[in-house]
Amino acid sequence: MKKIVLQIAFLFASATALLAQPIANDSVSLGTGYMNDIYYSFENGTVGTQPGANWHIAFATRPAAPPTNVLRSTTIIANEGRNVQIYKSNQYNFVGFDTTGYRSTIIDTNLRAWELMHNSDSSWDLGAFNANLVKNDPFDFGWGAYNMTSHDVLSKGNVYLLRLTRTAQGRTIDSAFKLIKIDRLAFDTQWVFQMANLNGSDSNQYTISKASFNGKLFAYFDVVNKQVVNREPSAPWDLYFTRYGAFSTQFGQTVFSTNTGALSNPAILTARVKGMPVDSTKISTAIFNNKITNIGTDWKINPGPGQPTFGIIDSNVYFARLANNKQYRMVFKSFDGSSNGRIRFYKGVETDFVGLLEAKNYQTVSVYPNPANAFVNVQVGSGNHSVVIFDITGKAHLSQTATGTTAIDITGLNRGLYFIQVDGSKAARLVVE
Repeated sequence: MKKIVLQIAFLFASATALLAQPIANDSVSLGTGYMNDIYYSFENGTVGTQPGANWHIAFATRPAAPPTNVLRSTTIIANEGRNVQIYKSNQYNFVGFDTTGYRSTIIDTNLRAWELMHNSDSSWDLGAFNANLVKNDPFDFGWGAYNMTSHDVLSKGNVYLLRLTRTAQGRTIDSAFKLIKIDRLAFDTQWVFQMANLNGSDSNQYTISKASFNGKLFAYFDVVNKQVVNREPSAPWDLYFTRYGAFSTQFGQTVFSTNTGALSNPAILTARVKGMPVDSTKISTAIFNNKITNIGTDWKINPGPGQPTFGIIDSNVYFARLANNKQYRMVFKSFDGSSNGRIRFYKGVETDFVGLLEAKNYQTVSVYPNPANAFVNVQVGSGNHSVVIFDITGKAHLSQTATGTTAIDITGLNRGLYFIQVDGSKAARLVVE
């Protein structure tokens, strides 16, 4: 009994020490005119910097994860934050391509319908080229459809018009155009696509092997220099500070605009809590999910025309839960705007204080390996104990009785974050790979 009391006291002291740690200052700088993109790790700071305009379209390199997520392997995004626009046409050839009415939202006089495509502002799994997928058809991915014979995703044949604009003081200086046709995604290993000038000249086919980008989200392509760009860092990253496009409601109207902010890596979970003191330790109101714009751009207030200083909403607190279960909090401090693109913020390590105290209910509770992908060992000590594994929504997926060290088969679980309950109390987090 004395040993148990000492263990509980140690857990309580450890939690109190961690919560008492001061919140550290940190910052990133996107440069003048937001010219750069920053890949950021909560544990290691900035781990990569890339010119924001060194790519125009990007092809997903993650493999499909059937049955829950096949779309992530077929995604093609556009660099909307750097003035790239993608228009879907109802034309199928480069030669004789007609741009009449491409900026109109109605069918033009030649009966050719145009559609301005946008990336999703909530998921990496839905790019501009996927925007018109048929939602009730699991084999449709927008630009193409899965072929059950070849096991390729084959093009629907549409030619896409890529418009790249240069702006100054909010006005368009000029535009460059390219024609794009996605041929296929071959057996989830190789992208094949075509590109030509607006008049059909300089037509070439290009291939990108997913194997060359293992561990990364996308392979990026520069349509001006006709080259593949490997821009994501090899080191793990959590946030991507960049310019991106998103819809917002202003004065009762929904508009599309570009924003400067932070997008989340799909490997982490994030949450936003409004009106929360910076030094508060209460996180019970935080709802975690994998929406990539949970942090986004809502931490600042646009000053409006002629006003140089951005306002900061410092009562918004953001939480990030990493794949290793470490949890961080983040509060924005200042934003310098386009002069140097510097964003300052506080960050601190978060500890699940309640979760630690709940460990007092057992003599020994441990979970390993963690992360896991086939089985997980749950050590609960002597006697019989009820073990339940549930996801972040509270849905139970597995339930069984354990005694001592028990191996639990988790091959039926999808990748993601789970909680393990022992005898009705949360004992540990589990990451399934």
